[in-house]
Amino acid sequence: MKYLLLLLLAGCEGLTSIPHPTVTVLKKTEANCFAVMTPDPVSPALNVPALCPDPEPPRLLGGDDRVEVVIDYGPDVDFAGASSAPKPNVMVTVDGAVTDEPIEISQEHRVGGRVYFIATFLTPNTPSIDMQVTAGVDAEFQTTVPTVFTIIIPPVSLSLLECVMGQPCQLTGATGSAHIKVSVQGTEPQTVLVHTLLDSQPQPDTLPPVITDLAPGHTEHTTAIIVPAAHDGAQWVISAQIGAEPPTNVIATIVAPAITSALSCGGSCALVHGTGSVGLSIVAPGLIHPLQALVTTSLNGVPQLVAAPVALTVDASDHANGLLAVPIPNTAGSWQVDVSVGGYSAPAIVTTIQ
Repeated sequence: MKYLLLLLLAGCEGLTSIPHPTVTVLKKTEANCFAVMTPDPVSPALNVPALCPDPEPPRLLGGDDRVEVVIDYGPDVDFAGASSAPKPNVMVTVDGAVTDEPIEISQEHRVGGRVYFIATFLTPNTPSIDMQVTAGVDAEFQTTVPTVFTIIIPPVSLSLLECVMGQPCQLTGATGSAHIKVSVQGTEPQTVLVHTLLDSQPQPDTLPPVITDLAPGHTEHTTAIIVPAAHDGAQWVISAQIGAEPPTNVIATIVAPAITSALSCGGSCALVHGTGSVGLSIVAPGLIHPLQALVTTSLNGVPQLVAAPVALTVDASDHANGLLAVPIPNTAGSWQVDVSVGGYSAPAIVTTIQ
């Protein structure tokens, strides 16, 4: 630093004040060039590549925009006789606190005896109206950029692919998965948290954080989410958010799947007590989960079978089918057969045992 101070003093002959580095802050645009966001432009003498012709406002997308900082030591500090120049320190503060976002600083660039460095970093993922940049070698040779930058967290778009945008969405409960598409403005992959509510009650997360993939002009990711078993008419809210930002929601109404059951004797059974068993067939949607039915019977209100499990198999028509031989009661009375699959019930079968 002492060597730099001597250079400064030597270069200041005839100047009214000790020079400071010129610090220009730029951001990478969709055109793959860097646009100036600060009053001081990059000196044409430096021949810095990939500069955009037009400036941009000092507004950045948190966790997405790539920032480039050009630190020009200026024409008044001549390093022509020096083997190397001291590397600058670059500090980024958000709301007055120094950020821990990694900052990469290039090797020195020279144009004759003039030296400049380029620092790059990803915009901190913190919303703010007060991001500032300071760069220099020490307290005697540094510049705090007067421009104050705004950081905006990129908004998240969320859609249910099984539903038409702008129209009421209905999904059949417990029948496989729905597919959500998450999109985020920008070109950097984002980590998006997905949460759900059922009738306003938070549900355990079934998806790990979603990491978006690069797409033209944005990032996106499509993934499957299990449709819950809920009562007919339940409101299922799916939300997506980045960090602690307000979530984006989609809403679907859960409708009950069609579950049917029938006795092998048909609609007009004439069953006689103590005569063995009767067949019970069960049909449910092929995507229902779990692929198991529960059968309960009662005679005159007294339980006979209680939640007897029946395995279901899926046929070529995408129906889940099950069969069970149900014992016919040994006494006469009103006999009821109840079947449920995935928490949903088929219409009860009620018949008279002779």
